[in-house]
Amino acid sequence: MDASPLNQILFGPPGTGKTHATVDHALAILDPQLLSACKDDAETGRKRLKSRFDELVLQERIRFVTFHQSFSYEDFVEGLRAESDGDSGQLRYEVVDGVFKSLCEAAAAKVTKQAEAPLDLGKRRIWKMSLGNTLGSDAGVYEECVQGGYVLLGYGGGIDFSGCSSRGDVQQRFVDAGVTLDGPSDYSVTSVTAFVTKMKPGDLVVVSDGNFKFRAIGEVAGDYAFKVHPEYDPHYSQMRPVKWLRQYSPSLPHSELLNGQFSQMTLYELRSPTLNREKLQGLLSTPALASVFVPGQTFGRDYQVTRATSELLELKKPNGNVLGFAMSLINELAEAVRSEKIALQDIRDKTAIEKLPGSTLEPYLVNGYNSILAVLVGHLTSTETHKPATAAEANARVLIIDEINRGNISRIFGELITLIEPSKRAGADEALSVVLPYSKQSFSVPQNVYLIGTMNTADRSLAGLDIALRRRFVFREMPARPELLTDVQVDNVNIGELLRAMNQRIEVLLDRDHCLGHAYFMPLRSDKSVGRLAAIFRNQILPLLQEYFFEDWERIRWVLNDQRAHIANTEPFVQRPQSELNLQKLFGDDVVGKVNDQRWELNDAAFGSIDSYRNILG
Repeated sequence: MDASPLNQILFGPPGTGKTHATVDHALAILDPQLLSACKDDAETGRKRLKSRFDELVLQERIRFVTFHQSFSYEDFVEGLRAESDGDSGQLRYEVVDGVFKSLCEAAAAKVTKQAEAPLDLGKRRIWKMSLGNTLGSDAGVYEECVQGGYVLLGYGGGIDFSGCSSRGDVQQRFVDAGVTLDGPSDYSVTSVTAFVTKMKPGDLVVVSDGNFKFRAIGEVAGDYAFKVHPEYDPHYSQMRPVKWLRQYSPSLPHSELLNGQFSQMTLYELRSPTLNREKLQGLLSTPALASVFVPGQTFGRDYQVTRATSELLELKKPNGNVLGFAMSLINELAEAVRSEKIALQDIRDKTAIEKLPGSTLEPYLVNGYNSILAVLVGHLTSTETHKPATAAEANARVLIIDEINRGNISRIFGELITLIEPSKRAGADEALSVVLPYSKQSFSVPQNVYLIGTMNTADRSLAGLDIALRRRFVFREMPARPELLTDVQVDNVNIGELLRAMNQRIEVLLDRDHCLGHAYFMPLRSDKSVGRLAAIFRNQILPLLQEYFFEDWERIRWVLNDQRAHIANTEPFVQRPQSELNLQKLFGDDVVGKVNDQRWELNDAAFGSIDSYRNILG
């Protein structure tokens, strides 16, 4: 991680693989061991790296955003969003974190309270619950509940609902107490019914912090009880004992658990597809296990982890069926590999059982799933060897900003342009924090948040790049690399030499920032046909040259060496129109002598002729 700068920008002409390279640069931070293992495996290495990258995206450890002219501070840091109150239906405005602030808070969050969590969520119900308003007079309810080991419901007043088993029973208690209800769907009845009759011991409770964060996860540990609250009487008299499993400070973004946002309702059940049960299981997994096997990871031929506990590893097979392995089996094989009793190849070759006399391992299981077990054991032993040095490194986050120069940097970053400096990050000697304008809360950027930007040097907005941004980022050039195409031949025309010749002419006529990238020609590695080459030139190269030279067709011809096509007796790509115009008839005698015919057209015959491409080489 020390080798990767906190802020870096990959810059170069179009088509040089800047976005493609962000995968490697992100994994150099989050999984350097895998990157190192794949560097010499050109055939399958990229697939493994992209698969791991996608896993980290699913885990929200990598986020991707593209800057554009309308992207703002409110999108990046924080802003106000209109929300409808679920209880009253009134419109209200809530501070919502932008992509960067949300990433920073997830990276900075620490588990301040932890207890042994359920190994299997099974069919447990998951409830969202609010415990007081963080900005209201009942803000202390949350801390009270955490300290006391229970949850309190603010609805129901001073009514005892003991013995109620249905909504009708709850509603009758309200009527008997003289409470006037707001129709048959009154939310007081709904919330109390859920709290008293539907919530069961073993269910999980997620405590929200507004609509976009959550701050604790607990397990319901007992039945409903009525207990008059000494401070908030008659409110908060409905109680359930809870075993607190996780408590976070600062609160985690809702995206670490949900596929949507929380509702304003005080209490309701979280269900799929809003609830991501795999993410919840990951939050409840022990840190050591969570760093090894995480839901969403893919091993072997598309075996995807769906659940990982200290006792069970569950995979979805390529055919969609579920395959489960006891962690004791994987750990026993891993221990045999560590002690050098067997090698990973022994598992693959189905000889591991023979070399482990007296083992309780099931031969049919080990030999029947030898390929995937070898991969899982290898991953376990490799991860143990390369554990992150600190918890912050294990929780590192990467934000990839594509086309970073296309946004208004001053407007988007605001005061954060100073906070992203390595020396100004939280924990550094010169650390700084600012009070954000909307939330009025102090904010600093953690040391384990990395920014990777991409920048197209041919973009006309490059000249307006903020000088403050230039000083705070490490710039890594991504030039065109014709050498990657040296072994690509289309009818004896070397594509690497073709690209090199065009780029040399562009550098002379324009500059090196407007060269053509090698990525445009990479499809020719698998399809070495003139038809594919023609499609690349017609759909990508010619339009780009038109953009570069502002429709100056004469210089476009020079790049393609068309001015010498007649010498080689080949078809030029750009030529004068074949149809003649009577300029005198078109403009009249007074104008015709002053007209300079500027007409050019593309020559269809050239695109399908290999000799025309050979002429580009001179």
